Amino acid sequence: MKSQLDFINVLQHLTPMLQRITPSSPSTAPRRFQLPLRSVLIIPFILQIFAAVGLVGWFSFRNGRQAVNNVVEQLKQELTDRVEATVLSFLEVPHQVTRINLDAIRQGYLDVDSSLDINLPLRRYFLNQIQQFDTVSVIGYANEKLEYLDLEKEIVGDDKKMIVTLSGQSTGFTQVVYEIDEQGELGRVFSQSPNYDPTERPWYRSAVETGKAVWSPIFVFVSQPKIGIAAVTPVFEADSKTVKGVTGVNITLQHISNFLEELKIGKSGQVFIVELDGSLVATSTGESPLLIKKENQESVTERITATESQNKLTRASANYIVGQFDALDQIKTPKKLDFKLDGEHQFLQVTPLKDERGIEWLIVLTIPEKDFMEQIDANRRQTIALCLLALGGATTLGLFSSGWIAKPILRLQESAGAIANECQLIHKVDIRGITELENLGTSFNRMSDRLQASFSALEQANTQLEQRVQERTAELEERTSELEIAKEKAEVANQAKSSFIANMSHELRSPLNAILGFTQIMTRSQTLPVEHQENVGIIYRSGEHLLTLINNVLDLSKIESGQTTLNEKNFDLYQLLDDIHDMFQLKADGKGLQLLLERDETIPRYLRTDEMKLRQVLINLLNNAIKFTESGGVTLRATPIETPDSSVQKRISFVVEDTGAGIAPEELDQLFEAFVQTETGKQAQEGTGLGLPISRKFVQLMGGDIQVTSQVGKGTTFSWEIQAQEVEAEAIESQKPKQRVIALAPNQPRYRILIVDDKILNRQLLVKLLNPLGFELKEASNGKEAIEIFEVWEPHLIWMDMRMPMMDGYEATQKIKATTKGQAPAIIALTASVLEEEKAVVLSAGCNAFMRKPFREEDIFEAMHEHIGVEFIYEEVQKKEIKLTTEILTPENLGTLPEEWLLGLKDAILSSDRKTMNGIVEKIAVEHEELAEALQKCLYNFEYEKILNILSEKD
Repeated sequence: MKSQLDFINVLQHLTPMLQRITPSSPSTAPRRFQLPLRSVLIIPFILQIFAAVGLVGWFSFRNGRQAVNNVVEQLKQELTDRVEATVLSFLEVPHQVTRINLDAIRQGYLDVDSSLDINLPLRRYFLNQIQQFDTVSVIGYANEKLEYLDLEKEIVGDDKKMIVTLSGQSTGFTQVVYEIDEQGELGRVFSQSPNYDPTERPWYRSAVETGKAVWSPIFVFVSQPKIGIAAVTPVFEADSKTVKGVTGVNITLQHISNFLEELKIGKSGQVFIVELDGSLVATSTGESPLLIKKENQESVTERITATESQNKLTRASANYIVGQFDALDQIKTPKKLDFKLDGEHQFLQVTPLKDERGIEWLIVLTIPEKDFMEQIDANRRQTIALCLLALGGATTLGLFSSGWIAKPILRLQESAGAIANECQLIHKVDIRGITELENLGTSFNRMSDRLQASFSALEQANTQLEQRVQERTAELEERTSELEIAKEKAEVANQAKSSFIANMSHELRSPLNAILGFTQIMTRSQTLPVEHQENVGIIYRSGEHLLTLINNVLDLSKIESGQTTLNEKNFDLYQLLDDIHDMFQLKADGKGLQLLLERDETIPRYLRTDEMKLRQVLINLLNNAIKFTESGGVTLRATPIETPDSSVQKRISFVVEDTGAGIAPEELDQLFEAFVQTETGKQAQEGTGLGLPISRKFVQLMGGDIQVTSQVGKGTTFSWEIQAQEVEAEAIESQKPKQRVIALAPNQPRYRILIVDDKILNRQLLVKLLNPLGFELKEASNGKEAIEIFEVWEPHLIWMDMRMPMMDGYEATQKIKATTKGQAPAIIALTASVLEEEKAVVLSAGCNAFMRKPFREEDIFEAMHEHIGVEFIYEEVQKKEIKLTTEILTPENLGTLPEEWLLGLKDAILSSDRKTMNGIVEKIAVEHEELAEALQKCLYNFEYEKILNILSEKD
């Protein structure tokens, strides 16, 4: 009953609203501005149609123009970048040829000291070389003895002819042009020019004056109407100061024009290249950069400028650029301009093109706007026509539809008023013609019947609700079971986390390989200043620290996933303990601590267990002990544990004891949890909280466990045992002292090395490491390129990265090793993966060896020696007695130095002037080398206060 009353109230409110929009309905309200229903329906409809079409057309035109501008800008940049890259690549070829020839001359493969005019081997060498490079037109050599030899390739249509030009004693220093056969033998004479002096030619003078590889001025070929340019390089005598000749390579610039003609630049766009004086170098229009005219019955060839071009757009573009800039050499950066030609807008971009050998050109790209705006203008006209057509149609349709809609609404208003006034739920209405209004009338008629049906439906809904509650209870129980399953999956996900960390370490080790590798290369420099050597050392130590952190996280990941295993090897325990003691001696000395090594003489010397894990445990615990100890000392103690005499399995006890700050009792229980630090560690603001957890797991793997006792303010003692097998001394591999490679041993073949890696930094690292030693090197960025180079070049050794796009190192190695000649080269895998199982996969793919990134340079050279037999010359290691800093850096020793030096050193330290500090230390080194080294070590570690204290004691 309540629902019926609510419906009647709604009708009572609805009736006055319908009456207000009906002209015939009486109203007692004050008159105000009113509109008939037809106007209300038609006017907004027409306005919406007109506004929508107009706005769509306007935005379409505006966005179309903006899109054109954006596309043109992108097109200009992409085309300019492509032209620049292609031209520079084309210009690199002749200099590459000159470098090859210069290396051949320096290494004695080419004899240029014999008379050039009768030097058949040199002639054949140039003949073979010019046939290998399609873009090279001339290869030649001239010397200070006025001798000259060049090979020229003339191409007329499909015919290719080789000619040689000679000048020397045999020709009376007359330039003679011969035909030459495939064997380099001279044929008939084409022309002669007496008194030819090559040393006065512009290309020769350019190379001599600059003393390095340069470009000659652009010239016109004598034999054909084309312009060219020469890449020339001076050849010096053994003293590297006197020029004995010049080798050069000529190319025709027609190749650049051919490339530009192939570019698609809109419908009528063009690109051309000019010199800074405006002379045309190349153009995409097919126009020749030369003008041939008759003078005295002879053809004279002259170069034309872009402003003299026969092409209207080229000429207009050049004139506009000249008008915008006083001189073309003022254009240092890309300029985006626009101008109008015959009333049409033109997009213009000018980009400087330079190289390190003297090329200074401009790339000019011009694109008419009409190439892109024709369709947009047509669309605009169509939009205007559609707008007018839509407006007329909307007006007509609005008039018709407004009348059709208004009549049924009036009838519905009358029926609603009757129901409201008579308070009756059932009142029939009859509406026909419009489906929606007809449905509204039908719904109106059924409303009262539906109200009663609603009460029944409500009761049924209550019953259904109770059933759904029961169903949801059952679902909740099912979800509880699913949560148990989810918990198990979460535990699996925890293992997946460890796998993810391992994969991330792979990505981190790749750039770290470049950091550590390039710092090793920089340390090889003999000219690097001391200050820069210190900076490089800091970078290298920081990289090593980062590598240690990555390894710690990876170790923890392996431990959590249960993948950590022992890698047992035979080693000398005495040597290991001595190395660890020496490693931390300087650090302890710097803090004024006493570092003791107490080794029981009955302890077995030669053992078999995981040396690296034992070393890591010792380093972690000793580092912590020294870090948190400010006075007193640290003791490392190693003693044997009694076992049956017949057993080869031995148990060794280790103790690290310090007199540091100690650990609070409440912190001992959480000491070996990952990422947890003690209060002392937090105050030091160092460490990651991984060292102790990893050390404990390593010790447990070696058959023991770590125990700790500590007193706050007195110190801490860590003790543990390991199980190891005793071995004979003969089972220990002797370790060679590390020596730096400085050169290749003489009388060896020229080794060809192929470097395959998708990351250019990793390739550059190996190139910079190996190139100074004289190896022939080539690079590939993926496995597919590696196979192509291998088939042609047949390298002796391939450094193969295993993760690469297109084709990875596994597939490339398998394909190379599947061929007959693929058995000859050695393939060494370089990978940043740290998973031990991947080593077996790599070797099974056919690789000869496996090396992880980041690598050290001595590992690279040792692998090359082992697998392809390369012999090296090593830097001599000078042995000298090592004394502790505290024994050298004393007030007595400083008292032997001039007072002026000591005062200068003190002032430099107080003002943090490193340059002055280094200068004073260099003076001290002349008279007292050991004292200078001790001072330099303290300065290197920023131990300024220590030096100042010693200077104060002297006073």
